[in-house]
Amino acid sequence: MKEVLGLRPYYWLILIGGLVYGAVYGGVLDVHGIGAWFADRPEVAKAFSDPNFGRADALILVFSTLFLGPLALLLVLLVLIFVLAVFGGFLLPIVRWLHLPDWFATALVFAGVVTLLWVHSSTWLPPSLRLVGLFARACRIVINA
Repeated sequence: MKEVLGLRPYYWLILIGGLVYGAVYGGVLDVHGIGAWFADRPEVAKAFSDPNFGRADALILVFSTLFLGPLALLLVLLVLIFVLAVFGGFLLPIVRWLHLPDWFATALVFAGVVTLLWVHSSTWLPPSLRLVGLFARACRIVINA
């Protein structure tokens, strides 16, 4: 069992990717149904309905999201690493005083960040779902037109 848990990170990515691909291929995970659910949400139902520029706007949103999305995710990851490093450094003397391992400070800060995100999910979750819905609707318009 230790050999399985000792896999390198890219092996885990390949394993998870293979499992997701198998679930999609086997019909367990309905990607089209999930995309249709997001695209048919009421807050995005009328998006890109302009007869002159609707398809162009959808195409711009798809390409902007595909090219700028990884950059935004990288920035979020860097901010998370910065917060973990700074606040973990603040907690490090307390953790050492309690004779706990050093990684416990980072885990404690990470748990605090997750708790903060969960408590304030009503602030960030609706706009995020709207963005995913807009992206799904834009993909539907670009692919079908």
